[in-house]
Amino acid sequence: MPLDPLPPPSPHGKVASTKHCCSSTEPCPICLSDVGRRFHSFPKGTFRARFSPPIVPRYVLRFLASHPPVWTWTTKDGPNKGKSFQVPTVPIMCEKTAPRAVRWLVVVFHSFNTHLNPVALDTESGKVHQGWLRLYQNNLHVHLQSQLKASSPPPPPAKLLPPTPHPPGRPPAEALPTTANSQIAALQVEISALRESFYKYIASHETCCHHSNSPSATSSEADSDQESIPSPPPPQFSLHRVNPDGSPSAVTNHPTWLVAALSTPDLPNHFTGDLTYTAPLTPTQFPDNVIEVVKLKFGGTSPLYLGISRLRHLAVAATSERGLVSKSLNLPPDPSVPKASH
Repeated sequence: MPLDPLPPPSPHGKVASTKHCCSSTEPCPICLSDVGRRFHSFPKGTFRARFSPPIVPRYVLRFLASHPPVWTWTTKDGPNKGKSFQVPTVPIMCEKTAPRAVRWLVVVFHSFNTHLNPVALDTESGKVHQGWLRLYQNNLHVHLQSQLKASSPPPPPAKLLPPTPHPPGRPPAEALPTTANSQIAALQVEISALRESFYKYIASHETCCHHSNSPSATSSEADSDQESIPSPPPPQFSLHRVNPDGSPSAVTNHPTWLVAALSTPDLPNHFTGDLTYTAPLTPTQFPDNVIEVVKLKFGGTSPLYLGISRLRHLAVAATSERGLVSKSLNLPPDPSVPKASH
């Protein structure tokens, strides 16, 4: 595809910048290399009624963050013959088995198509003219990218530079970054807990060493050694069962498979603290407010996906989007694992 000609050089030796103005009678010609770079206005008389892109749902933004819509363009002649390039685009048709986010984008295109005047449609085929179609895909791609940037979290702040050289000795605490102070405080608490467990272990070991040398003392010494081993830390979560109508349930016996999964070490932080779930836990489709998913596999059974929402509410499903799964756990078989309803 030929490149656009360069503007004439300025008298000062720099390339003169020309401001683009969209035509009011014809759609702006958009090269493949310029798709998604800037917003273009539609010509006058394009729409029978005002059309504006709808608010993009969160699940569509999550899908676009991991699956940017592109199509492969291969040159047929010229110096780059046979080479393929990826061009950003927006789908306008799909199959019934396509992901839900892709089907939502196709529905938006059909909504756009119903607002068009005959000037933008081919009189014979009834399809949208190539110029208007390219303009629609460019503008919607710009709109999706802006929504994606607005929903993404801000970048983490840059690390603070160390303070100027301090006299010999420990630097003042206020000179350290806030994050470093919090990490030091957490480490000090953990060290204190380990020191306390170690002292208890030493005390119990010295007690068993002062027992008599009788045969019964040997067995009691072995029992005391087993009791002196520090017990593992308790699970860092608290489960609360909720009835389908939203009222709290008085039942305190929770599913064994759920307790075993939440007791696994190195579980994501979202699965700690006060957690709620609606009984019974039956695999269904995840709601839109699920922010993280853990894949559970109990022996040779089919995997089960455990998700959590921003409100700390648990849900299970038989399938999940790949971008939401943050960890995979292999657990022993459990007959209480729920089965997917058909």
